[in-house]
Amino acid sequence: MSEEKKVDVKAEVRALLDRLPDDCSYADVQRGIAVLMWPKQGDGSLAPPKRLEPEEVKRRLREWLKSENEK
Repeated sequence: MSEEKKVDVKAEVRALLDRLPDDCSYADVQRGIAVLMWPKQGDGSLAPPKRLEPEEVKRRLREWLKSENEK
C-alpha cells in the first residue's frame, strides 16, 4: 500500500458482516465489499465513476477480443 491512509481491511469486513442481517446472501456480502473498495472523495463519500471516452472503450474491447482469440 502506498502513503495513503492505511486501512484495516479485516476490521472493515468484520464490521460489514456485523451490519448485515443473519440471512444475508453471498451477493449481499459481495456488494458490501464492493462499496468498501469503491474510491472515496475527501469527505468519505463515494466518488462518482470515471467515464471512458467511446474510443477508449472500443480500443479496450478490440484488445480484449484479440487476447481471447489467442487462447
